[in-house]
This record gives sequence, C-alpha cells and structure tokens, in this order.
Amino acid sequence: MNNETPIRPFIQKIVNDAREYVQSLLDENKRLHELLSDIQDESRRTTERYVEVEQQNTNLANLYVASYQLHGTLNRQHVLDAIKEIVINLIGSEQLAIWQVDEANETLQLADSFGIDAEAWQTVPLDLESGIIGLVTVTGERFVNGQSPIEATGRETGLTACIPLKLDDQVIGAIAIWSLLAQKEGLEPVDFELFDLLASHGATALYCTRLVAAVTA
Repeated sequence: MNNETPIRPFIQKIVNDAREYVQSLLDENKRLHELLSDIQDESRRTTERYVEVEQQNTNLANLYVASYQLHGTLNRQHVLDAIKEIVINLIGSEQLAIWQVDEANETLQLADSFGIDAEAWQTVPLDLESGIIGLVTVTGERFVNGQSPIEATGRETGLTACIPLKLDDQVIGAIAIWSLLAQKEGLEPVDFELFDLLASHGATALYCTRLVAAVTA
C-alpha cells in the first residue's frame, strides 16, 4: 500500500492533464468551427454582392442599349420598333400598344402595337372617364397595377402598366403594357427605370421624328 500511495497523485495529474488537453482540443475545434462559419458567411455575402453588382452592370448595359436604340434613328417606325423591342425583350411583355396624342380630335391615335387587337384600340378619348389609359394621358401620372389606387376594368383588364410619353410636362402619347411573360413573376426595380426611360427618351425620340417629317415634307 505504501508503494502505491505516491502513484495516485501522479495518475490523477495525468488524468487531469488529459482532461485539460481534451478540453483544449474541444475549445479549439469550436473556435475553428466558428471561424469556418464566419468565413462561409463572408463568402456568401461576397458572392451575393458580386451577383448584385453583375445584375446592376447588366441593368446599366440594358438601359444604355435601350437609350441608344431610341436615339439612334430619326425614322418614326424605327423608333416605334425600338420601343416595342424594349417592352418585349427588357421589360418582358408581348402585349403592348403605343399611342400619340391627336390634339385636334382630343384623342390618342394608335401608332403601333404588338399582341393585341389593334382595331379595338385605334383611338382612345382624352378624358378622365375613358379609363386608365385616357386618365394617364390627361394627368401625366403613370399607372402600375397594384401600386395605383385604381384598378383596370373592362377592356383594360390585365393592364400591367400605362406610361405617359412626356416632353417636360406635356404628354404627347402613352404606352400600355398588358400581361407579362409567363416566366416573369412581376415587375423588378430595373423595369421602373425602363418606364422612366420610355417616358422621357421615348417621347423625345418620337417628337424628333415628327419634327424631321415636318421639315422634310
């Protein structure tokens, strides 16, 4: 017994040292897991930011291309084609109409369309009672379904947006956009930038074609 007594503290020390070592390994393992988690979070944030920047670059490129298409010609039909291409390929709708104001008759006259019954939309009265399209043209205020206090009814049912074509405060026409493409769930922030571009640059481009036609007539 006397020979075994000094061994017990030694064994106990080994056990305690082993426990401390194991605990230090567990603590280090926990620290490394937390560090790995932080690195993964940072990597995810960096990836998300990269995707966001890439999307912004794509949006800017699309806006530049759209603006160039509108101002790259003085041919009226080419401008109308450019507007249709922006709506179809960038906004994502294959149902649209473009009107220009006929001040003499106080109506909107259909200039071009795609995917709708053109005969039914040849003219739209310019008054507050003629529906959303007439209202937008009279007030100069854009309509977006779900964001405006009024709802599309009757033949305007399914209208996604109506954009006034404006030179300063003067409305010279309007663009109506009906259903979006099936693969597009809804409007995105860049679509509203495209609406603004169409409202101002589209109006300017069409107005310039009118001036050129008047000068060359």
